[in-house]
Amino acid sequence: MAPIHRLAQLTNALRAPAASLSLLNTHTTVANATTPTAALLTRNLTSAAASSPASPPPKKALVTNKDRAFYPYSIDIQSRWADNDQYGHMNNAHYYALFDTIINTFLIQETGLDPHDQNQGNSIGVVAESGCQYYNSVSFPDMIEARLAVIKLGRSSVVYQVGIFKKLAPSSSDDAASANRTKRSTISPSAVGIFSRAATAVSGPVLTTAEEVRKEFPASQLLGDVAATGHFCHVFVDKVSRRPVPIPVKIRAGLELLQVTP
Repeated sequence: MAPIHRLAQLTNALRAPAASLSLLNTHTTVANATTPTAALLTRNLTSAAASSPASPPPKKALVTNKDRAFYPYSIDIQSRWADNDQYGHMNNAHYYALFDTIINTFLIQETGLDPHDQNQGNSIGVVAESGCQYYNSVSFPDMIEARLAVIKLGRSSVVYQVGIFKKLAPSSSDDAASANRTKRSTISPSAVGIFSRAATAVSGPVLTTAEEVRKEFPASQLLGDVAATGHFCHVFVDKVSRRPVPIPVKIRAGLELLQVTP
């Protein structure tokens, strides 16, 4: 067969549906070793057709950082009269104070950090970056539910994700579910943090339907009443030289409990 005709045949096979692929395989067998380029092209086409997925890839998890179920740890914080601005809601600057409060509450209660102990070590966590997105308002006398996760953990730095929600009264069904999902810290009698299995939908098996998500979590963990979400980066440094140092072992162990996949 003339080379120009062979080229035309290959071009037509590339444009044709899968049925033409079998025709190309037949002609390639006849041509045998006289058309090595065509044989190679046919094998590549066949391999590509075989490796194409038979079904669409699974959907991403429905749980996002705007859901309570994203965060493994939470504390309740009472809003104050002084938090309200002249528009009747909590001023944006106060949200960063909430970030500081939940992060340092976790570090003190759950990792043994004692900022007053000068003999605890030479490393301290300093803030390298923070940011916040606002969605809804809270105002006094709302009870605030602050939630915490770790989305990146490095050698000397950690990036937290914080969610700020308006506290909801739990339903009776939530009480039963929470009994199996949470453990309460006994380190402090007030402002006690709560661990939950909230992050399993993100770091564990992907939940692809709303029904699966509802089965996994109490209803109050999924209601879309988020007020704000933000990120907060701590870099651990030597308190004298201010050079980065490894995160202390006990603190790292605690932070690992909060890790989720963003």
